[in-house]
Amino acid sequence: MTTPEPPGAPAAEAHRAPRGGVTGWVLFDFATTTFSFVVVTRYLNDWIIDERGEPDIVIGIMTAVISVALLLTLPALGGRADRLGRHLPVLRPFSALSIGATALLAFVGPTWLALTVAGIAIFAFYVADSQYHPLLATVAPPERRGRVSGTAVAAGLVGSFLALLLLGALVDEGHAQDAFLPAAVIYGLFALPLLVGVREPRRPGPAVDDGSPTAVRRLIAGVRRARGTPYGRLLLARFLYVDAVATAIQFMAVYARRTGDFDDDTIDLVLAVSILTAIAGAVGAGLLAARRGSAPVIRGTVMIVVAALLVVAVSGSGWVLWVAGPCIGGALGALSTVDRILMLELVPDGRRGEEFGLFALVGKLSVGFGPLVLWGGTVLVGTELGLSKLDASRCAVIMLALSAAGGLVLLRGLKAPPRSAPVASPAS
Repeated sequence: MTTPEPPGAPAAEAHRAPRGGVTGWVLFDFATTTFSFVVVTRYLNDWIIDERGEPDIVIGIMTAVISVALLLTLPALGGRADRLGRHLPVLRPFSALSIGATALLAFVGPTWLALTVAGIAIFAFYVADSQYHPLLATVAPPERRGRVSGTAVAAGLVGSFLALLLLGALVDEGHAQDAFLPAAVIYGLFALPLLVGVREPRRPGPAVDDGSPTAVRRLIAGVRRARGTPYGRLLLARFLYVDAVATAIQFMAVYARRTGDFDDDTIDLVLAVSILTAIAGAVGAGLLAARRGSAPVIRGTVMIVVAALLVVAVSGSGWVLWVAGPCIGGALGALSTVDRILMLELVPDGRRGEEFGLFALVGKLSVGFGPLVLWGGTVLVGTELGLSKLDASRCAVIMLALSAAGGLVLLRGLKAPPRSAPVASPAS
């Protein structure tokens, strides 16, 4: 009996999914996207910047520190996952740490302590996330990965939508700190099916250690492996377009408030519409990638991001966010679904733990660079030069558009490997 490989698969993979794996994997996306929405996008910035009056750049400094910590840890943790032949031994403890720190945010007082605890929660979330994505190869066969990935992203965005409705009812204006304990409860409940209920079969690790015992040497070895490869181009492009999308989403509520046209209720409504388009983008991109390939879908999505950001920057009007917000939300859903599929297609099975650690690290470094330099730094310089906070923010949006455009240039001509010949499937 033979099983054809899907388009872009680098080689045939023996596959035996763990029981409940798809369900647990999808629900984990629900859990973590809810955390990301509540902590990173909606309430942390409101709490620190608007309620406590801190400058935008303090969030940038926090994310930059997180990026450095990830730089020093992700390569080694990814290598450990490869040697173990499993991802859950890394994913479980860091998920628990992120959930606990999120709950603790509800009780801390001083701003420096709040930023420290938030940094720990976000750092641990990103470490767990780096080993969540390659689990897709374990829970779903190649021909189902596009559908499963899209379903997971859509489920995560549904979680964000429900969290927006629930916390919008529970959290009064000016009391953003009240959002963190319910967020931790949701995070923990929906992460449990994967963390506790799924047993990951051991896969063979690399036959030889790469000789890079330290984090820095592992990172250098990973960059050298990626240099000149198609997935290396994807990683560099991803640094630029994730930088734009993630930073735009992180500061959307801050920007909306500065236009003078939005209060908490209207900000929540724009975010709700953006989440709905993100769900549609996730599902649609997964289906489209199965038919057209993942690389063209990524390129088309990044083009939409560039156009939306330029419209926001040029206009400076609040009403534009009713169009641009949903466009960027749809792009978030599409990219979250498809770029990990392309990465799976480009990276050999035995190196996925470490290379997906690099994949995650690139995204997280860009998430640190964007808030610190492209947003926080630009707003700081703009206001020092006499611009209003709104006009300085418009300049920051232009910087984000240029970053996404750079990613688009690097994606030109990138495609997954051709279809492999049919191979014998393993006996069950």
